[in-house]
Amino acid sequence: MKELIKTLLADITRKITSDFKDEISVEIPENKEHGDYSVNVAFGLSKILKKSPFKIADNIAEELLKEKSNDFYKIEARNGFINFFLSPECLRHQLQEILSKKNKYGESLVKGQISHVNIEFISANPTGPLTIGNGRGGFYGDVLANILETQGHKVTREFYINDRGGQILALGQSIKLAQKGSPTSEDLEVGLPNKENLYHGDYINDLAKQIDKNFSIEEAGQKAVELILKKYIKPAIKRLDITFDNWFSEKSLYASGSYEKVMGNLMQGDFLYEKDGATFMKTSGLGDSEDRVLIKSDGSETYFLSDILYHYDKFITRKFEKVIDIWGADHHGYAPRLKAAVAALGIPKENLDIIITQLIRLISDGKEAKVSKRAGTFITLEELVNEVGLDATRFFFLMYSNDTHMDFDMDLAKERSAKNPVYYVQYAYARLCSILRKSQISNPKSETNLKSQLPNLKLLKTEAELNLIRKLIEFPEILVDISKNYEVHRLPRYALELSREFHNFYEKERVITENKNLTSSRLALVMATKIVLANILNLMRIKAPDRM
Repeated sequence: MKELIKTLLADITRKITSDFKDEISVEIPENKEHGDYSVNVAFGLSKILKKSPFKIADNIAEELLKEKSNDFYKIEARNGFINFFLSPECLRHQLQEILSKKNKYGESLVKGQISHVNIEFISANPTGPLTIGNGRGGFYGDVLANILETQGHKVTREFYINDRGGQILALGQSIKLAQKGSPTSEDLEVGLPNKENLYHGDYINDLAKQIDKNFSIEEAGQKAVELILKKYIKPAIKRLDITFDNWFSEKSLYASGSYEKVMGNLMQGDFLYEKDGATFMKTSGLGDSEDRVLIKSDGSETYFLSDILYHYDKFITRKFEKVIDIWGADHHGYAPRLKAAVAALGIPKENLDIIITQLIRLISDGKEAKVSKRAGTFITLEELVNEVGLDATRFFFLMYSNDTHMDFDMDLAKERSAKNPVYYVQYAYARLCSILRKSQISNPKSETNLKSQLPNLKLLKTEAELNLIRKLIEFPEILVDISKNYEVHRLPRYALELSREFHNFYEKERVITENKNLTSSRLALVMATKIVLANILNLMRIKAPDRM
């Protein structure tokens, strides 16, 4: 419906003036007195026409009414806004669409303008098990990829393995010291990393037993990475029901020829200079706050250089048209410099989107659990899932916007009541299934033939019935919006809103009544609600239980 409204308004605005270039924004008002959809296009036009937005809105509403569309029973101008009210006929037609498309409802019929998208997420340093901090980007990236695919995009899910550099030396040194048992102060000075950069915990002691004591620090670190990926990270990701298409090694960047090509391009573009024995890149002139070091004075490459090589590989070598990086809060300052580097390589900055996820606090019994991978005092993501369940973990992580800090309430996540949001949504789905079971139309054959047996939907006319349909048809629009603004948290929140609207309908209207025709119509509405809620839960990879 949003696209229809945009098309109608675009035709009218072109008649009014050719100078209006803004994208027309169609919103769903919280106050239903302001319609099912509302548009503020008159305010943008008023700046061009030098007229009152109230008068412009009145004129546009008059023009729209001349169209005599069956989709709206009322179009009004109010305080400069243009409000659209969907007709019951339109709502019933949309209900038929849901029943017809079933699990395909919400998918775009038009292929996305961007054909191939790379989403890199989690990418936890392979120096220990996944912590709860890795879960936020993990579930977010997984669901964002699912949603982008519904809109016609081809998506590659990627995990970037940081398997070289100082952290691998720190890991190797940690292993070597654990093998000694009780290291002396001299032992701590032998290795390259400082004492505070070393890793601790039972997993380090476990790895130390599996790695050859004759290995060098570098060899021990590399072997530890191999074991950590195999024993901790990949099994945990499988437990989280996340699948990656590609595991990309940082080491491979320096063996692929990308290093020589990138450095040559940057040199040719006059983006490099030497200072104090180090090689700097002129990123300050491309939007960064200062120039950045690519190669240190000791000859070692920085993580920034590896990031440049990695994105050269994504954009130039593998030819992705859109790259989405999902990073933790500690990477906030890196975004401008990487955008600058991408621009230096001749790639439009808008082709790279960097999403920063904020910090998480784990709350249990009203207290915060402190976590630190280096200190060895951390709760793994697997442990959290085992404690509260995968469905609750996923839902809780997903329902917060990435730009806000979140508290994960373990006690609430384990509660089996309406207070627990995932339980509330799953209970709604189970109730839908129960109604259909009682009606004896929930067997596969009946569901398949539902379209041919479509009841008289004109009997659906109460406020609770029509409001439920209104909420159902928001689903495709929410997917379109998320595919553009990446606000994945809107999906679990929509699941809650839809469940709430269904429970309201269920409390106000009897579904199975003495009136067979009315029962048939309401069962169709129940079936449509089940379809949409199942589609939502499937996108979030959360179980849709038929009984609870």
